[in-house]
Amino acid sequence: MVQLVVDSGCDLPDEFLRKFSIPVLPHTVSVGKDVFGDQRNPAQMAHFYTLSLVDRSHQIVTGPAPMAEIESMLQAAIKKGHNDIVVQTINAANSPTYANAVAAAENLTTRGADGSVRVHTVDTHSLFSGQGLLALYTLSLIRRGLDGAQVATKAEEFRRKVHGYAAIRDVYYVRKRARSKNENSISWLKAMAARLLKLNPILSMHHEGSTVTDTLRGYDRCTEALFRLAVDKIRAGELLMPIVMVSIAGKLSDLEKVPGYQLLKSVAEEHQVKIHQSVMSLSGGINLGPGTVSLALASETP
Repeated sequence: MVQLVVDSGCDLPDEFLRKFSIPVLPHTVSVGKDVFGDQRNPAQMAHFYTLSLVDRSHQIVTGPAPMAEIESMLQAAIKKGHNDIVVQTINAANSPTYANAVAAAENLTTRGADGSVRVHTVDTHSLFSGQGLLALYTLSLIRRGLDGAQVATKAEEFRRKVHGYAAIRDVYYVRKRARSKNENSISWLKAMAARLLKLNPILSMHHEGSTVTDTLRGYDRCTEALFRLAVDKIRAGELLMPIVMVSIAGKLSDLEKVPGYQLLKSVAEEHQVKIHQSVMSLSGGINLGPGTVSLALASETP
């Protein structure tokens, strides 16, 4: 069977990672002088979020999964007999992880000149819960018996239908993290205005890029509007797969208390749509801020 590999930005529930033995390419996380790999370890993630290490007071920096580590993990998969591998990464516009994965794949396939090793790299053009949704779709293709090339092609087609959203609690926080990466898309004036007016945007992440879908006053109203996006799609019968991915930059138990979530659960159950929930990746929590809620669905239109 084809082996799926994801990176740690992928918000996929831990039970899927374990059930399908999915390797996770670790983004790097630097806390002061300490550097470690984020491999979506539940205990590690709980430690970060429970101790509030992901907040404005800590100097934390994230980086891409290193090429050497990607190559090492792919080699480990090959040694286990997985010679047909599909690697899916976070949006290449947001991280060099995809470029590193391409370089690692080229190294491995060049060495396996007999063609016995096939590594297919897919830029998801998405982030966090969007990556998780595409991973679930990819697993369904693998279980149907498609080979790696077919899986990669169909995943690249389907990624255009994946729509990801995130309710941003603290625009000033997001601006500060962006500036640490020399990104200046959010001005100081906009960040201060959002803070003073208690404005919370809903960020939309799609194949064509990121935009702000809506801006609301108060985070409760923001999350209610976020979940309503999925509720409306479910009621209209517009989902291309009966799944909604939801993640939170915090404890999973806190998701139940987020305004709007119970309505989504009720409507999803009524229409036989499955909600898969997970803790947001450390990369997501660090860059979007603690308490951020994300969801993803697949439809023809946003």
